[in-house]
Amino acid sequence: MGSDRPVPQISVALSAQRGLDLSGYRSRPLTRSALSSADLVIVMDSDQARQIERLFPANRAPVVVAGDLDPRFDASRAIQDPWNLSTDVFESSFNRLDRCAATLVSILQRSN
Repeated sequence: MGSDRPVPQISVALSAQRGLDLSGYRSRPLTRSALSSADLVIVMDSDQARQIERLFPANRAPVVVAGDLDPRFDASRAIQDPWNLSTDVFESSFNRLDRCAATLVSILQRSN
């Protein structure tokens, strides 16, 4: 989609309600250099996972589909990209990502 794009305003507002300031964030391309320093890569769907594995075959960091960490069953392991969609879709995606992040934090705490 290109680099240096700002976060949609609805996303900035919803993230602020959750204590996150995304107002200064800009998109950037995924590079071999960024991947080489990553311990874990989290993507929104399996197509993104396959694309990373195809474009960066030497990547050593595990690639995880975020939805696989969701403790609630959902019809799809993919987390819907809310870009250009309603506030409800943004909230739903944020809620699911929050659940997935909580699961990841729990896993990491148990492994320490």
